[in-house]
Amino acid sequence: MKSVDSAETSSCVNSSLKSPSVRPYVRSKMPRLRWTADLHRSFVHAIERLGGEERATPKMVLQIMGVKDLTISHVKSHLQVSQNASM
Repeated sequence: MKSVDSAETSSCVNSSLKSPSVRPYVRSKMPRLRWTADLHRSFVHAIERLGGEERATPKMVLQIMGVKDLTISHVKSHLQVSQNASM
């Protein structure tokens, strides 16, 4: 019968405690949106119509803006950036 070395035991224990692998980053197929001055102006106007950043929701901003190919994700991100900038 073979005896188990303590170094072997600790390496087995350490390998079982390793964290799971990290999921790789998958880049979106959609091109990045460039917020032009006109687009930003429309965004700000929509927020003002809704009563300010605290009351504006991405869905309502998107509806008021009425810009083709603009997604709720674009608006969410821009709203978050503008809220952080005003802090």
